[in-house]
Amino acid sequence: MYPKKALTAWAAMGAAALLTLSACGSSGDDSAASGNDPHADGTTASSGSQSSVKAKILVTGDFTSTIPFTLPEIVPMVKGVLKDFPGVEVETCDAKGTAPGFLACEQQAVVDKVAGAVIGFSGGGQDMSILTKAKIPVLGTGDAHSANSYPVSESFSQYVALGAGLAHSGCTKLGIIYLDGSDFLVNYIKEGFEGLGGKEVARAAVAANAADLSPAVAKVVGAGAQCVAISLAPTGAAQALTALKQSGAKVTVGGISAVFSQQVLAALGPLTDGLLVTDSQLNADDPAAGVQQAKTAMQAVDAKAPLTEQALTAFVSAKVLAAAFATARGSLDAAGLTKALDGLVNVDVDGVIPPWSTAPLDSKTFSRIFNHYGITYKVENGKPVSQGTFYDISSLLTGK
Repeated sequence: MYPKKALTAWAAMGAAALLTLSACGSSGDDSAASGNDPHADGTTASSGSQSSVKAKILVTGDFTSTIPFTLPEIVPMVKGVLKDFPGVEVETCDAKGTAPGFLACEQQAVVDKVAGAVIGFSGGGQDMSILTKAKIPVLGTGDAHSANSYPVSESFSQYVALGAGLAHSGCTKLGIIYLDGSDFLVNYIKEGFEGLGGKEVARAAVAANAADLSPAVAKVVGAGAQCVAISLAPTGAAQALTALKQSGAKVTVGGISAVFSQQVLAALGPLTDGLLVTDSQLNADDPAAGVQQAKTAMQAVDAKAPLTEQALTAFVSAKVLAAAFATARGSLDAAGLTKALDGLVNVDVDGVIPPWSTAPLDSKTFSRIFNHYGITYKVENGKPVSQGTFYDISSLLTGK
């Protein structure tokens, strides 16, 4: 069994990928509105204000790493989105997949007096205590309660969205196959599912090095599960999918995009057909105009940069920063950027997530979740196909 601290680091990849341990109410009430006009509330300003603001932003994450998961593409994405702000300097720091590397990047942010930071996944963990103590606002992946945190992607709420997504699929009886020792994570799946009227009928824990997952499958299927949530690292997830298919059970299977990334779906091929994948933002393979706009912005800086889930998280982060910069004048420090971020309402992020408003939730655990939405995709011929619009999970996060 893994210690809770290690499991939290594993889950903290949010919309990235869950690799460390092994190396989203009714449609009428909870569908998010889209296409809100950012000009209506003053979050978009003229090009004059864009040229006048001065600030320094740090972009950090694993640009290189000891594990086969890196995200250098978040740098050109942020630079591309912020190109209309010539007074904004974007500096970078490679966390290199280590805890000391990530802490060094935090220290760099403090020494360089950056106004804010865009954080991508780091395999060494994401202890943001230095940034929190310095009151430097953090966007990207982050926690759900620190006063300086403005997470676009937050892993625990994504588990809630998974439960909700499976409930929205019509399933009423849930089984969960998960990594041994991570009950505190998969409890969020249960909360999302049962919050919409379903019931968890069984869960089966498996070891990270388990060679045979058929007993776990037999347990949840035998309990009458109509759908099965998989919360395992990619290798274990592949084993679970194989065992489920071999069992002949007619069940809906779901997981979060952090596990079933583009690369994993491509590697597993037909095994994933019919799989439901949930996320808190549009999938990088979605043909939506906003996804294409993000790709254009990023590749204007680096034509070879791949459009990934992590790049899209950085896109939203940079769009939120741009909206904050557009309300400011002159030099902006961390306190000034925090004030600007806290005033944002209905910021249009090209539909990659629903409009952003910095309005804390009435929740001890999830107060800093501003992107409190889920969206579900079904894998067809190896590609995720949207199963509808975003659904609001704020009531599931607050219990109200």
